[in-house]
Amino acid sequence: LLVAEPLRYALALRPEWVALEEVPAVAPLFEHTARALVAVGYSTWVGVLNAADFGLAQTRRRVFLLASRTRPAVPPDPTHADGGRPADLFGPGRAPWTTMRDVLGCPPGLVVTRGNHTTGGSHFPTTGPSWAVTGRARSWMLKVGNRPGATRRHLDQPAPTLHLGRALNDVSWCDDGGSPVRRLAVEEAAVLQGFARDYPWAGSRTKQFEQIGNAVPPPLASAVLAALVGPVAALPAGVAA
Repeated sequence: LLVAEPLRYALALRPEWVALEEVPAVAPLFEHTARALVAVGYSTWVGVLNAADFGLAQTRRRVFLLASRTRPAVPPDPTHADGGRPADLFGPGRAPWTTMRDVLGCPPGLVVTRGNHTTGGSHFPTTGPSWAVTGRARSWMLKVGNRPGATRRHLDQPAPTLHLGRALNDVSWCDDGGSPVRRLAVEEAAVLQGFARDYPWAGSRTKQFEQIGNAVPPPLASAVLAALVGPVAALPAGVAA
């Protein structure tokens, strides 16, 4: 029932603009809410946005309701696309989707592992994820779910939608053979959700994952609000929109 509360607030307070986000299954309720807002003078838009189309390394799909009393409510223009898209007569180009490798990587450099020896050892570039010093990690996949058909994505793809509530223990890295390696770390989840790696989450590990999973990814939030109310001012590093 809490999903319906924003309509009551909006009808009572008549704010200049409204922005709501939920799982796609809530779309029919958002459409009903939009009709009620149109009846009292709002311009509205309801639709599903994929966060990967706005630079997030995650194909997270969520339904949005945008409403404004002062300007047309329109969705943001995507900046990215699966495989990219060149500019043409109909508009600017779109960059390829951001991958997990892109956001979980290290600055260029070289790591040398020598053990107890002073010469020799193995050389691994740090242009990939920080755990790439294990060599085989370049073929890791992120698995979301515990069923045989659970979604798996390679590092050179965006992550699937991260379910970080009760299903937290089912989000893990596995090797190319499907064998579990380790669970997803809080810092990795934060980065994949569009936050800084050192964002100051609070509470237990479980609570931190809940905060990450429940947040609207900052890159997508900024794009949505810029389309609705104008450009969003730059935020300090690690601060969510």
